Amino acid sequence: MIGWPFSKSEDDGSDEENRHWASSEEDCKAMQKKYGWELKRVEHRDGDSDSGVDCVFKGKQTSFWDMWADHQDYKEE
Repeated sequence: MIGWPFSKSEDDGSDEENRHWASSEEDCKAMQKKYGWELKRVEHRDGDSDSGVDCVFKGKQTSFWDMWADHQDYKEE
């Protein structure tokens, strides 16, 4: 399961981060492979493995909502 993005983390001094919620570290790796993003780290949320993880990728923040909306007018002929 993949969720909405989070804001840039200020604790590591990096330029830009692309953050997305996921159910597991394996989902982060799947996003890395599917979208070609470089995975910097996986942050466990509040130490609770059942609440999912934040996947932190290098680069400008993206939104799955924007990507989904880009394809809504597409009609296969």
